[in-house]
Amino acid sequence: MNKWKIAFFLLVLVIFGSIGAVVYWITSPIEPTQQEIPIPHIEGHVLTVNATKEDFQGIANTYLQKEMKGKPLPIQLTVDDQIILSSELTIFSLNFPIKMYFEPFVEEGGNIRLEQSSLEIGQAKLQPEAVLKLLQDSIDLPEWIVVKPAEKQVLIQLASIPMSSGVHVRAKQLDLEKDIITLEIVIPSK
Repeated sequence: MNKWKIAFFLLVLVIFGSIGAVVYWITSPIEPTQQEIPIPHIEGHVLTVNATKEDFQGIANTYLQKEMKGKPLPIQLTVDDQIILSSELTIFSLNFPIKMYFEPFVEEGGNIRLEQSSLEIGQAKLQPEAVLKLLQDSIDLPEWIVVKPAEKQVLIQLASIPMSSGVHVRAKQLDLEKDIITLEIVIPSK
């Protein structure tokens, strides 16, 4: 056999090995998710703030940008009748736009639980759990965002967002269809 045949077969082996590795990585069992931070019991003076979708979107993207510390923002949050997380998935130098649609729910402690309702990845069809696993494994998210691929959820732990002066935020109401977003800002009493 000449050297070109050997090089061709090695190239084919490398390509199939790479494709196999990506398929294995995507379909491998989901590892335990990040640990949720316990919700602290915060006492103090409560300021209730009503926001619009645009305000909420701007605040969320500002805090995400701040947590990235100057790095490019890997995800973009858009608020419409649902919360949309947009990003790009790069496989073999090809970029695939990803849009994940979530229904928001306010939990008892004031955190926001996002339940995935649909997904768009270019023309590809992937399971939502696989995409959330990719999001969890490939993007360095702040510790106050917990991705739960097995449950098809993302948890935004508002009380864990670092803020100055010990101020904490919790969600009170989130009705995107009526454009009603109510947040509580808790200023600890000394």
